[in-house]
Amino acid sequence: MRFPRLFREKKYWLRIFLWIACVILLIVCSFSALIYYSVERKVFKGEYENSQKILSQMKYNIDYLDSTIRNLTLSTYSNNEIKALMYLKEDETYDHLSTINKLNATIIANNPFLHSIYIYNNYKNVYYSTFGDLFHKDAELDQALRSYDRIPTLKAIVRKLKVSDGTDPKYMTVLSYIMYENVDSQNGMDGAVILNIKLDWLVNNIRALNGSDSGASSFLYILDSGKQLIETEPPGPVASNPFAVQIREAYMQSEAGQSATAGVASGFLTKKVQGEKYIISYIHLENTGWTLLEARPYKEAYANLKQLLDTILLITGAVFIGALLLTLSVTRGIYSPVRRLMEQTAMGGSAQDLTLRSGAHDEFAYLTEVYRQSKEQLYEYHLEKNNNTIIMKLYFLKKLLVDSFGMSVAEADDVLKQLGDSLSRKKPFLVGVLRIDDYKLFMRRSLAERELLRFAIANVTAEVLSKAFIAQTVDMKDDSFTILLNSDDRKDAEQQVALLLAEAQAYIQRHYGITFTAAVSAPVAEYTAIAAAYSHAFANSAYRYVYGPMSVMTQSMIDERTGDSDIEQIMETESRFIETFKKGDPAKTEEKFRELFRQIRRLEYTDIMLVGMQVVHHLKKAIYEMNRTRKEPINIPKRLLNRELYEEETIERFEQNLLEAIGAIGLEGNEGAIEGNRVAADTIKEIIDNNYFDSGLSATGISDMLRLSAYKLSKIAKEHFGMSIPEYINQVRLAKAVEWMENSKLSIQDIMRRVGIENESYFYKLFKANFGMTPREYMTKKRSQ
Repeated sequence: MRFPRLFREKKYWLRIFLWIACVILLIVCSFSALIYYSVERKVFKGEYENSQKILSQMKYNIDYLDSTIRNLTLSTYSNNEIKALMYLKEDETYDHLSTINKLNATIIANNPFLHSIYIYNNYKNVYYSTFGDLFHKDAELDQALRSYDRIPTLKAIVRKLKVSDGTDPKYMTVLSYIMYENVDSQNGMDGAVILNIKLDWLVNNIRALNGSDSGASSFLYILDSGKQLIETEPPGPVASNPFAVQIREAYMQSEAGQSATAGVASGFLTKKVQGEKYIISYIHLENTGWTLLEARPYKEAYANLKQLLDTILLITGAVFIGALLLTLSVTRGIYSPVRRLMEQTAMGGSAQDLTLRSGAHDEFAYLTEVYRQSKEQLYEYHLEKNNNTIIMKLYFLKKLLVDSFGMSVAEADDVLKQLGDSLSRKKPFLVGVLRIDDYKLFMRRSLAERELLRFAIANVTAEVLSKAFIAQTVDMKDDSFTILLNSDDRKDAEQQVALLLAEAQAYIQRHYGITFTAAVSAPVAEYTAIAAAYSHAFANSAYRYVYGPMSVMTQSMIDERTGDSDIEQIMETESRFIETFKKGDPAKTEEKFRELFRQIRRLEYTDIMLVGMQVVHHLKKAIYEMNRTRKEPINIPKRLLNRELYEEETIERFEQNLLEAIGAIGLEGNEGAIEGNRVAADTIKEIIDNNYFDSGLSATGISDMLRLSAYKLSKIAKEHFGMSIPEYINQVRLAKAVEWMENSKLSIQDIMRRVGIENESYFYKLFKANFGMTPREYMTKKRSQ
């Protein structure tokens, strides 16, 4: 049930989530597939390289066996005893029979791949054989030889060999290697040696040499030079094996099988045979003209790929789940502006419930509808403004607030009807006053923005209050709004109004960035008391100075706060504060200051303002009195002289600004003294620099010129020059004397007079004390350089 509700309530959110989830799923799956197929290609390439090594080794082994057999055939053919039998015309003797026995004892016994050796005698047209009878009849060999236009020499001829007679004769496949010299016109050999090789031995040894599994999972087939299957398993003829036939057809259909030249025909291919995929490896043998085929199940060659695939699927699932969690966070971030817009439109219930009730198919459709309705409301508001409805409402409200006591019942009913049809004089009334906080800052906004914010405050507040009361809000066209409420006979009406006003304050601050303070009167039963209730509410709104901005004040709150104030006690506290201030102890001054303002806050509003001004006045008076006895006067901070101090909206700001001014009194005095001393020091320097040649220049003369005491002048000199005035004058005169010595040819007496020193011995004494040599020595040294 929860998911369908989520789908209905947050369609746009769900759409964002599904889009991001699908994109992430597509990316994750694409990367996973790319990784899998990349690994598969590498495994496939590795399998290909491994197959090439195996097939190359198999080829080498077969070629080696082929070379061995050919050499054995040639050596047998070259044996003189064999040639004697080959060309024998007389009857056979014991020696001839011994030759056959020697072949069995030596060549056949030492070469397990040999099945038998035939020696063909053309004169007698017989085969002397090591297998069976001495005179062997091999019809299958004769048939195979007749199939050739010219019998091949030292080439493997694949044929059948009967190994047993009877009703069910048995055959085996052998390779016959023939060596002869000449043939007659009927393709008959003049004499030959024939070696019959066991093909099954060759196949088994190829498998053993290359480590190939001879079980059912690996199948080895051989194609002869005519691309026909060679029988390697007589109990089950390979030519009638559907599996072997399909393997051959798969190879024949490949590019290698169809190529006329098989010199580079080695490799592998994949083929589905009997419902299972196989890897078919092949290689062509140039010496014999054969082609080796090996078929292995694909699943065995790629057993590790399944494990890799499972791992990739597991990682993909884990990454996707993590991505879904991340998507939830991202979706919330993207959806957040939409959610805030939805919340701004929801005054009661959730925004999603409003979406469902509105019948909109998603949030944007709902917001579009809200925007349309808002435009209509604004249009109606402008119409209302233009047709003087607000002006008339304001007129009737002011009339009610000023003269409700003197109104007749009929007049009161008429005024209430003009303000709102639902207002009734038969129900108790409450009056509220709203005042915009930081009104100076509010007035810096554009006119259009101010009008919109006023409209928002009036309408939002009226809508919130309408949850429990009949309310009519009127803009008073200054920093205030007046609210007239009808309530039932409930005892907690005042507290209920305060709670609803706090809710409206929070909404306005959150969505419009401005705040207002509210004051609510006590309930009045008669319409005639509305004017008095308004007067009390408006007066109570001034207590924003104490409670701070964005507060909601009731008469009971104010009565509770101001009930135990004692103005005489506060005056005594103020006196103690001023006395502590005069003593110059900052810590105790602040302590007394805080104590004073804790008591001031409990006064009534008018007394708070009067006492505040009195505190400032007494502070300035105390500073004047302190300056009478101080050498360094205290400058009165500008904040104490600025009337903006009294225009602060809250006593907290007034208190903070006043405390900062008190703390700055000592600092500003020091800064002023420092600045004055710096000006005096600059003036002293300028006087000495311009009058150093005057022998009468002295500290006393400078003190008289600047109207400074000798003590003050000495203090300034020590502070800025690091020496007394006479020492500084002498330093300037010596510096000028050195300039004359270096840049003129004047005598020492002339230089003395030019720098204001008349006593020569005094000049020498000063010079030597500063430069470590007499003036004359200094001049001699400089001229020698």
